[in-house]
Amino acid sequence: MGTRVKQTPIVDAARFRRALGRHAAGVVVVTGPGPVGLTATSLTSVSLDPPLVSFCVARDSRTWPDLRQAEFFAVNVLGGDQAAVAARFADRGIDRFGSPTRWRAGPYDVPILGGVAAHLLCEPYDTIALGDHWLVVGLVIGSELGPSGEPLLYHHGRYGAFDPHPR
Repeated sequence: MGTRVKQTPIVDAARFRRALGRHAAGVVVVTGPGPVGLTATSLTSVSLDPPLVSFCVARDSRTWPDLRQAEFFAVNVLGGDQAAVAARFADRGIDRFGSPTRWRAGPYDVPILGGVAAHLLCEPYDTIALGDHWLVVGLVIGSELGPSGEPLLYHHGRYGAFDPHPR
């Protein structure tokens, strides 16, 4: 007897995108030697032991093939005042590391962006093809806190800063 495959209808892409737009997400720029970098809003803590984080990258990303070759990468957690940085690294066909981007070469020549809330230095751990994206998992081998304590958020198609609720 064979296994029955359920034929449950799935939500259409536009409705799915609108629903997820209601979810506020932190914004990061993932950078690697080259320099190369891209914006992501899917950073997730995966494990404390070992320390793992994940993010997703579209399979059609023009930056991912170069970043995927990196032996190390950084996840730069953007501060609330860095919407222009997020937009710059999401743009195509520009020099993302040119002026006005502030950055320095970190360990293993991995670019570290200036003014970020934090950065995580990672070694690739796993990459899994899921739908139209790659799920990338990094082993965190170092981290630093930056001057900005408040994160940049992406919500409903716009960038914004965190506004804590009074206690």
